[in-house]
Amino acid sequence: MITAHLPGRGPAFDHKETLFHVASQLTRRLANQLRETLEPFGLHPAQFTALSEIAEREGLTQAELVGRLDLEQPGVARTLGGLEADGWIEKASIGKGRAQGLYLSAKAKAVLPDAAAAAARADRQALASLSKTEAAHLIDGLSELAAANRS
Repeated sequence: MITAHLPGRGPAFDHKETLFHVASQLTRRLANQLRETLEPFGLHPAQFTALSEIAEREGLTQAELVGRLDLEQPGVARTLGGLEADGWIEKASIGKGRAQGLYLSAKAKAVLPDAAAAAARADRQALASLSKTEAAHLIDGLSELAAANRS
């Protein structure tokens, strides 16, 4: 971290050179790019993420999805409610009491591959200034930071 020295005070704290500042700026920009990428498909990033997880394991429950996404249950419930209302997913009893499995609708199965390809292109574009090795190290490092800072 680079800091300026103030006369008689020692190094000054530069908030612009902190992880918090850089990460928040980058997160905002990347979220906007992903939102714009998914807009033509009628999806928001949270919906796309939920659909992608459901596609990987159709029939999982809402509780399992919450765990896989590492998000709060109320937010996931709202996202799923919207996806169901808009015809992206279907719920069906799986015989575990009141538990229902989550399944992609025909609409989701038709749209998700193209949306995923567009999201992958946006991801590659966001990492284009880095070599493949640098990009892999960045993703690994950010994943480690995220895991270390879970509450």
